[in-house]
Amino acid sequence: MKQSLAILRWPIFWIGTFWITFNVCNSSFRESKTSLSSKTNPNGIPVLIYHEIVTDPQRETGETVISLQKFEEQMQYLFSKGYNPITMKDLISYIRKEKVLPDKSVVLNFDDGWKNVLNAVPVLNQYSFPASFWIIAGPKGIGNGEYLEWSDIQELAKNPRFEIGSHTYSHPWDPNDNLVTWVDNRVDGKSEKNALFELKESKRILESKLDILVDYIAWPCGWYNDKLIQLAVQSGYKAILTTEDGTNLPGGDPLKIKRVFIDGKCDLISFIKQLENPRYIVCQKSKKPTQGNSPYSH
Repeated sequence: MKQSLAILRWPIFWIGTFWITFNVCNSSFRESKTSLSSKTNPNGIPVLIYHEIVTDPQRETGETVISLQKFEEQMQYLFSKGYNPITMKDLISYIRKEKVLPDKSVVLNFDDGWKNVLNAVPVLNQYSFPASFWIIAGPKGIGNGEYLEWSDIQELAKNPRFEIGSHTYSHPWDPNDNLVTWVDNRVDGKSEKNALFELKESKRILESKLDILVDYIAWPCGWYNDKLIQLAVQSGYKAILTTEDGTNLPGGDPLKIKRVFIDGKCDLISFIKQLENPRYIVCQKSKKPTQGNSPYSH
């Protein structure tokens, strides 16, 4: 009888040891992942906003316009200094603590869907950099004058490194007549219903035309309030981009992703400073910086 018990004790002990060993290893893996996450990108990940990329030397640069030459210089700097441009999908996984990203990660955004953003594509391809393009889905944007055609956007969407996001249906940008003032009932004839249309219709059109999922939206001019966030979530968006300065950290809010403008008048030294401390730098004394998330301060 004692021999039988001794025989039984060994497999129980062996199984117990295996179970303990497995859990210790699993715990170590979790600790290692957490430790690695805290060591990489200790100050968070910046999202850089570009708009127009121009080649005409006579075109005045500024908050939303940068020369191709300066853009190339900035991308070359990122590459030479070991920066790692990532996708929005990667950034959101990082914010949700689902993914550890390489150190010196950064996100490249192109707002509005100007046709001249195509000037940036060869540069992005040269360095194999991912990028996100935020499209005004209605007739005020696509195919309207200097904006991208559907054929252009479809080509961008085919590139596995490029993402397409919503920039609403018509990009209401008047400080007195925009999504925020609509949901606040400050504009005659406009209401929450109109704002909801802007969010839902842009998503529907982009998904239908491009045969992709459009899960992210960037606010026109960065203006929003809590009600608009609720409407965006109701419309099916999983992440929202603002124009509030700063970096994005694990545990942050994916519905309030921070971004920083890259001003076309700024030199490379200013660009480097923005990478180290993402904030809006005014490189022209007469220009008042875009700040905050409310049109009421403009």
